[in-house]
Amino acid sequence: MASRRELFRLFLAEKRDPVPFHEHLAQQTVAEFPFDLVGQLVIDLGCGPGHYTRALRRAGASVMPIDLDPSEFLLPGGPPKDETVADGGHLPIRSACVDGVFCSNMLEHVPDHRLVLDEVERVLRPGGWAWISWTNWYSPWGGHELSPFHYLGPRLGLAVYRRLRGEPKNTPGLGLFPVHVGPTLAAVRRRPGLEMVAVAPRYWPRQRWLLRVPVIREVFTWNCVMLLRRRWT
Repeated sequence: MASRRELFRLFLAEKRDPVPFHEHLAQQTVAEFPFDLVGQLVIDLGCGPGHYTRALRRAGASVMPIDLDPSEFLLPGGPPKDETVADGGHLPIRSACVDGVFCSNMLEHVPDHRLVLDEVERVLRPGGWAWISWTNWYSPWGGHELSPFHYLGPRLGLAVYRRLRGEPKNTPGLGLFPVHVGPTLAAVRRRPGLEMVAVAPRYWPRQRWLLRVPVIREVFTWNCVMLLRRRWT
């Protein structure tokens, strides 16, 4: 609980000083990681400036940091070192060759997150794991800096935000796309090559019962994290 309180304190200052929040979150995430990392070959998909890349490397993993936008590497705290520019829906990596895929809060920034799930399934070796989180659209932070205007819908919410505050970094339909909990979980469970190990709210994992309640989960999960395994057959 002390760590959660510290994370919330840093979150309140994130816009002014982003590095402490993201470094703390990366350290905490890796400290609580459910899969073995030592000696693992891992893709950090949507790595940005590399907060998670560095935390995963410190834990003993060999990490390939990948992002579509090279300017993301140069955000505060970056670059991650040995980074690669690539599309998460079309990875330049051969099939069944990595031990793990780590993907924090990228799904909502791609036009079709199902293509990313296709690639996760393809590049993982049998028995490999994936850790995937995203900010669900109807959560209080679902519109990112547009929040709470995203509750008006992508078009009207964007229009209101522009009128009041100017141009956002994440524009709905360009850099931000609605991703919902129920349809995403159903899409993963339909995949023959992936097994759902666990799913929970990222910031309060003990409240995973929320994921069993339609409608409620779309709002109160805030950020959803899935733990997946690549099936052997």
